[in-house]
Amino acid sequence: MIQKRCILLFSSLLLFVLSGCTNNPTAIPAPVYTAPLPTRIVATKVIIQNEPDCIDNFYYVDDVNYPDGTYVEPGQKFLKEWEVMNNGSCNWIDGYRLRFVSGEQMGAPDSVPIPHVEVGKKGKFSVEFTAPKEPGTYRSIWKPFNNRNRSFGETVYLEIVVNGYPAE
Repeated sequence: MIQKRCILLFSSLLLFVLSGCTNNPTAIPAPVYTAPLPTRIVATKVIIQNEPDCIDNFYYVDDVNYPDGTYVEPGQKFLKEWEVMNNGSCNWIDGYRLRFVSGEQMGAPDSVPIPHVEVGKKGKFSVEFTAPKEPGTYRSIWKPFNNRNRSFGETVYLEIVVNGYPAE
C-alpha cells in the first residue's frame, strides 16, 4: 500500500510538473518583404545612318507664321518657322543644318540645326530673327545642307516689312 501511495504521489507530482510546462513556440521573425532592385538599363543612343546613295530633298508646305509681307516693329525679335516635307530617301539626322545664303541676315546665326525628320514626314525649319531698325522691306534666304555639307532642295525665305518707329 505504501508502494501504491508512492506511485500515486509520484504520478500526481509528475502530472503537476508536466501540466505547468507548456510548449512555448520559439519566436520566428516575420519575413521582411522588399521590392526587387530595378534592372539596370545601359543608356544607349541609336545612331541612325543613311544609306550612302540616298537622296536628300524636301518641299515647302507652308509658312507656320510670319507670312510674306508681315509687318513687324523695328528691332522686334521673332521666330520664323517654315513647314516642310522630307520627300527624299534620307532621314534628316545629326549634322543637317539650315544656312543663311543671301539677303538680310537680320541678326540670325549663320546656320541652325534641322530637326530629325524621317523620310515621308513633315518637319519645321526654325530661325530666330531681329527686325532691322530702319523702315523697309527685308528678305532673308536660307538653304538646307546635309551632314556631308551638300546643299539640297530649294531655298526658303522670310520677307517682312518694318514700318514706322519702335513702340515705346
